[in-house]
Amino acid sequence: MSDIDDLFFRKAEMADFDPIWEIIQQAKAQMRQLGTFQWDATYPLPDDIRRDIQEGVGYVMCVDKQVAVYGVISFKGEPVYEQIADSWSNALPYVVVHRLAVADGMKRRGLAGQFMLRAEALSRREGVYGFRVDTKADNQYMLRLLESLGFRLCGKVYYRNGNERLAFEKILYPETHSFGVEGITIREAIYEDAQAIFEAIDRNRDDLRRWLPFVDGLKTVADEQQFLHPILATPYEKREPVFVLKHGTELCGLIGFHFTDSANHRTEIGYWLLPAYRGKGIVTHAVHFLCRWAFQERGINRIQIRCAVGNQPSNAIPRRLGFVLEGTERQGELLASGEYTDIHVYGLLKEEFDKRSTFL
Repeated sequence: MSDIDDLFFRKAEMADFDPIWEIIQQAKAQMRQLGTFQWDATYPLPDDIRRDIQEGVGYVMCVDKQVAVYGVISFKGEPVYEQIADSWSNALPYVVVHRLAVADGMKRRGLAGQFMLRAEALSRREGVYGFRVDTKADNQYMLRLLESLGFRLCGKVYYRNGNERLAFEKILYPETHSFGVEGITIREAIYEDAQAIFEAIDRNRDDLRRWLPFVDGLKTVADEQQFLHPILATPYEKREPVFVLKHGTELCGLIGFHFTDSANHRTEIGYWLLPAYRGKGIVTHAVHFLCRWAFQERGINRIQIRCAVGNQPSNAIPRRLGFVLEGTERQGELLASGEYTDIHVYGLLKEEFDKRSTFL
């Protein structure tokens, strides 16, 4: 998108104020020439920029160590967006970009788009998968940029003195990973996955309900949305993420964490896989992927897996990965059949995981 390779993206500092303010003034002058009045004499003001920097939401992109782009990247929400609350894809946290401007000598090089893409990357690292932005209807440059980046128009919002803006949204997808099974990928589930997850379960109810008591309670897409919403609304560092397993665009299953005890650095992994994808080592590799992530990224010391004693394929996974069978919960779970089943409890410690050079 840009013909410049040496781009440096970082938070703005007070030492950047003068070049930032010059860029803002240049942007205002250009708007006047084009006949658009998104920015005027009263907005933005120097105090707006200083406050951005103080609050840590101002960002710059530098070219050859010179500030070339300025913008606000915030996860604090935008109150005016509540005016069209029902028009957004969901009510989860989102990132918003405001006050985006490019220095005169750096225009038409794709730098605004590069800034937006870096905002997306920052949002993914925060575990936030909604991106919102607004602009005036006569700001043709910004409208073209948003269209090129895949934003959709959601409605109109009104700022100071009835200042009308068009509000746009883009759904961001988490990073996708390969994990050792050809053609199969894993990524964090987002709210928009609810439809595919529900349909996959709905098509395979008779098979899945045998060992998964929750299946009978899942009656609509809204039920799956209600499951995902509180997970995704939790700040990423405290979240118990759920991951989708996919073959191309087709969902294969789900795997994730629950019952995390942060004080004692322990968690539990649960999983299910559709019948067509069983026997290929998918869940075994996926569990190993999540174990490594939990031990290395989250500081977890103990991971537990619980399996109904009669579910031999499920029991084979922790055994294959070196989990220790620590005991059996008698009648630990009530199945959809109305019968209680004993539950095998497997545990794996970080020190045990670290000692193994292979897991198959």
